[in-house]
Amino acid sequence: MEKFSIKDLGVKVGLEIHQQLATNKKLFCNCTPTESDDYSIKFQRKLRASKSELGEFDPAALFESTKSKTIMYYANEESSCLVEQDEEPPHELDKDAKRIALIISASLKSNIFSEIYPMRKTVIDGSNTTGFQRTMLISQGGFYNVGKKKIGIQSICLEEDAAKILGEEGNIRKFGLERLGVPLVEIATEPFEVDLSEIKKIALSLGRILRSTKKVKRGLGSIRQDVNVSIKDGKGVVIEVKGVQQLDQLEKVVEYEAKRQHGLLKISKKYKKIIGRGIIKIKKTLQNYLQNVNQKLFKMLYRKIRR
Repeated sequence: MEKFSIKDLGVKVGLEIHQQLATNKKLFCNCTPTESDDYSIKFQRKLRASKSELGEFDPAALFESTKSKTIMYYANEESSCLVEQDEEPPHELDKDAKRIALIISASLKSNIFSEIYPMRKTVIDGSNTTGFQRTMLISQGGFYNVGKKKIGIQSICLEEDAAKILGEEGNIRKFGLERLGVPLVEIATEPFEVDLSEIKKIALSLGRILRSTKKVKRGLGSIRQDVNVSIKDGKGVVIEVKGVQQLDQLEKVVEYEAKRQHGLLKISKKYKKIIGRGIIKIKKTLQNYLQNVNQKLFKMLYRKIRR
């Protein structure tokens, strides 16, 4: 594959950081968020796509529903209750989680809203028993500095974490409910242009700000990054690479995705030329055909007129 400079491609990167909060209970119930593989409860569901408040179907949800998966859930009474099973309405929002989200927003100089409302994100891959994720927009705007570079913040949300995938067997997808409902903040940065080597440093700096509050969880799986990648010739198309857990992978993830998009654009341009030449040939053939037909019709009519 040809070598290229990230500056020549105009690669833009945006990060979405998902950080679990260190609270004593889940976001909408009193269950303790503890990890356990000892499951005493088991049940299954079939999830389907439904229309949003605007009366439209989410394309991703429709695609997922075509797989017609049976979802098998495993739970224990210590870390989940009827709220996680979607058999009971959610309880009052955890005040500690809300307070920590406000502290993080203030530390990133983000503009906090005067009112917070739970919203629904449609999710029917089985990672949520309800078919949607509850999320709240806490603030917008803000920034933090990495050296001399200023990294903008788009939004900060407080939301519930998804269930833990246990595996898949044929048409059955399995999830554990001990992680479902754990409070986390989602921080989305503004897109930025940097050298590949600086992306890890930018993510690390944001992680240090979160840890400085002493109110976030530590360890594998407690923080995850989604990476949005676009290039200048991509006509605004942004590709999201989900679930990057290791910061050491960020540089390679962006590099490979930029190469992939660049390669697809080259292929697209090549096929457009081929198709364009084919269309020109078809047009010429069609014009010649119509000319021949017109000439024959003209001769036939001329003969009839002469008679």
